[in-house]
Amino acid sequence: MFKCTICQKLHNTRVDYCDCGNDSFEEIPDVQENPAWKISLTPKQIFSGIIFLFCVIFSFWVLFGLNFKSTGTNSEHKPDKIVHQVKNIPQIDDIWDDTPPGGISVGNTNSLDLYKSKLQKALYSNLEVNEVFEEGRCVIEFNVNDRGKLSNRRLYKEKGSVIFNNNVIRMMKRTSNVSTPPSGYENMKFTADVYTKNGLIRIDLR
Repeated sequence: MFKCTICQKLHNTRVDYCDCGNDSFEEIPDVQENPAWKISLTPKQIFSGIIFLFCVIFSFWVLFGLNFKSTGTNSEHKPDKIVHQVKNIPQIDDIWDDTPPGGISVGNTNSLDLYKSKLQKALYSNLEVNEVFEEGRCVIEFNVNDRGKLSNRRLYKEKGSVIFNNNVIRMMKRTSNVSTPPSGYENMKFTADVYTKNGLIRIDLR
């Protein structure tokens, strides 16, 4: 083969001129197949390779196949142990105690919360002035008997103007009777925090 020295075009035979007009060529020898690259295997070598591959596969099966089988056998017995442990757990009804602390039933506790909410609304309704311009804070205490009458009313001053304190005192005097307390809470003492927040008087009954 001949290659043009200008456009590098290949020609099977020597020509006078290339398509580009050049008349100078470089001869390229034909590449012959190198017999050294050919690999020939004899039947004995092929048989030996098959035997070697079989031995490798058998070794993997012995090492890993038996291990998988033993692991699966152990996992089959685990549920039996778990079932045995569950049988030893006592019934929940035998150990559960739903009695509230202090011997007060859940129903009475809920009724007390409702009563406190009504009592707090009654105190709010007897405030003459709810808006104040000066800060104040005090604590009030009182008892409620079985007829809903307030007694032992006390006011503990902490801070505040005369207007704030007088407003709280008049609220206590005007709140003389409320609804009767729930059963078991007659003559109970109630305590409330009275304070100002954002220019309004707040009452938090404990």
